[in-house]
Amino acid sequence: MLTVSSLSTSYGRIQALYDVDLSIRSGEIVALVGANGAGKSTLLMTLSGLQPADSGTITYRHHDLTRMPAHRRVHEGIVQIPEGRQVFRDLSVHDNLLMGAYTRGRDAQVMTDLDNIYSRFPVLRQKQHQLAGMLSGGQQQMLAIGRALMAAPRLLLLDEPSMGLAPLVVEEIFNILRDLNREGITLFLVEQNASQALSIADRGYVLEAGKVVLSGSGEQLLADDKVREAYLGL
Repeated sequence: MLTVSSLSTSYGRIQALYDVDLSIRSGEIVALVGANGAGKSTLLMTLSGLQPADSGTITYRHHDLTRMPAHRRVHEGIVQIPEGRQVFRDLSVHDNLLMGAYTRGRDAQVMTDLDNIYSRFPVLRQKQHQLAGMLSGGQQQMLAIGRALMAAPRLLLLDEPSMGLAPLVVEEIFNILRDLNREGITLFLVEQNASQALSIADRGYVLEAGKVVLSGSGEQLLADDKVREAYLGL
């Protein structure tokens, strides 16, 4: 579904990614783990089109989208759930969800999808007229997921979905991600919670200082001594 080849990017004179190679097959959950500052969020933003690539290529479903603008990537089915949820705090829950379908217009299927989101997340239906900023952290994460689903994604990019959430809520969010994958959505999951991410991942990559230093199945990386010491505290 997605192939990244020799991808590099920088912020001015500060290089953030160095010749990154990775691939994501349709239907997979792929995890990307690494320490703070490793370049994980930068990689997601580059895949989304929010950060320009200096060199290398991004191929999605056999099309080169390295220079494609961000809104076109959303239209093609690449949708990101940003770090910190980034809901529109001063809009209602309902309007946040409709914003997710911005590139789709307001056809009948959008309203059907909206009802499906409310069925998946009953708390959002209950609070649909409340301002998003009034929701708890876990509810905001559900709203961020729902908003992304309203864009009809094929590939969902998730940046630290467990950040700042209580353990029980984290477990619920990861159960939701498993369900979405079973329904056919491919997931690329960036997480500091390496144990949680790799436990649900088909495959994973370890990013250090902007470079991919390890890759393998989720099970292999969980058992790797370097990963266990550096990211699992074992």
